[in-house]
Amino acid sequence: MIRKSILCLSAFVCLTACTSQPFDEEQTVQASSNTHIPSVKSQTPSLAATDAQPQRSPEAQLLLDYLRSIYGHKILSGAMANVNWNINEAQWVYKHTGRWPAINCFDFIHHVWSSPGGWIDYSNTSVVEEWHRQGGIVAAMWHWNVPANDGKNYAFYAGSKSDQTNFDVRKIFEPQSSEYALMIKDIDQVAAYLKPLADKGIPVLWRPLHEAGGQWFWWGRDAKACCELWRVMYERFQAAGLNNLIWVWTHAAAWAQPFSVGMNWYPGDQYVDIVGFDLYNVTNATSCNTDYFQFLVGQCPDKLAAITECGNVAPIADQWNAGAKWLFFMPWYDYGRTNNTSSAAFNQTGHSCADINWWKKAWNTPEVLSRDQVDMTTLGISSPTI
Repeated sequence: MIRKSILCLSAFVCLTACTSQPFDEEQTVQASSNTHIPSVKSQTPSLAATDAQPQRSPEAQLLLDYLRSIYGHKILSGAMANVNWNINEAQWVYKHTGRWPAINCFDFIHHVWSSPGGWIDYSNTSVVEEWHRQGGIVAAMWHWNVPANDGKNYAFYAGSKSDQTNFDVRKIFEPQSSEYALMIKDIDQVAAYLKPLADKGIPVLWRPLHEAGGQWFWWGRDAKACCELWRVMYERFQAAGLNNLIWVWTHAAAWAQPFSVGMNWYPGDQYVDIVGFDLYNVTNATSCNTDYFQFLVGQCPDKLAAITECGNVAPIADQWNAGAKWLFFMPWYDYGRTNNTSSAAFNQTGHSCADINWWKKAWNTPEVLSRDQVDMTTLGISSPTI
């Protein structure tokens, strides 16, 4: 069982609900009550800065143009895969509400175990292609597992315990090191999993190295090195022909540090299209706007801002009315609720991060878009060639 190694009291309630299952680690540390959050004047992003990936595929460019066209007017709904490579959470929302989330996010968390025909096979992209075919927007992230300290298993949490890892991200500056070789190998492996999607004209919201500023993941242990790792990945992905990506960066700051410190992990405007926060237990809609949305808008005025993960947050309507006009939102998964779509648990409406009542309130918000409201054909994005 994987649990977050750095916790805060304000996240404890959601943490016990959301991490009492395998691989459910996303209870982001919130700023303490005495942490200074810079005051940021409300503003509308100009969206005129240098894009990430200037040699973007037509499909990806059309999707990005669409995202820009709705930003500040509509908000896309999203669902996270249950652990890795499925649409279980989205299916659960549809079962109980009759509407599909617009975005489904997949996770390459098990890349080290992936093999053709195996229990996890990232080379089989049928579930992703079908989601796209049905008019859904594809997103992907990567909980990057590396050798754990015990020398037998794998981990992504940084630390000295046997089930954590002391893997040194600073080795990205040492091309002769074994750590550098492993990072390049893994980057190229994930690129190979993404390439069929590029070849079939499927754009992807790509969110690597998330929450680096929190420093609980190995890739966030050094800001300069993490930014370099992002740029190396970006360049190798470009070289591999992955022109279908829209790059998403998630802000985080370690416990008791001001949010401004987290910006040290920002790789640069030329490498990022969308910025976001992972919000947990932020039940005050005004705080969602002033402390989070306005912070991102102030720091990255030319980027789209999104809730890249969430759990137990204020209703979307309340956030929107308070001024937090996010591009999209994405509740984290509840392993026990949606791991088995044939189970009795799947028929229940409770959820550790966003229950069905929360979703129904979202659907009753005119600005919230479901999958059927995202007309991919009007974007010029064709169905994948299968």
